Amino acid sequence: MLRLASLTDIRVCAVANVLSPYEWRRLTPEMVSRRALAAIDDPGATDPVPVPRHDERIDLLVDSLVRCRWRSLTAEAVSRQIVTVLDACHDESRWLEIELRWLSERDR
Repeated sequence: MLRLASLTDIRVCAVANVLSPYEWRRLTPEMVSRRALAAIDDPGATDPVPVPRHDERIDLLVDSLVRCRWRSLTAEAVSRQIVTVLDACHDESRWLEIELRWLSERDR
């Protein structure tokens, strides 16, 4: 079950703040993702530099944005979706690590 990020989450607020000064709906999904990741990585920065194009998290976010009508959402809703997707991916990765460790110990 997907757990939505809180609207008060510092990362959600940071992403919304970094998108709001721009006409972000005109940006590509990749640029929205790069700006959002920069805000998440450094939530205190006033104008963070977008993350490099080779950041592995970009494809994940771009895929999630193109699957919805993100341009019809508010900056806060897009921000919440981005953080939720990143959290879900992180949680899935942690569970995979736990399962692999468990299998490894079981096979000993």
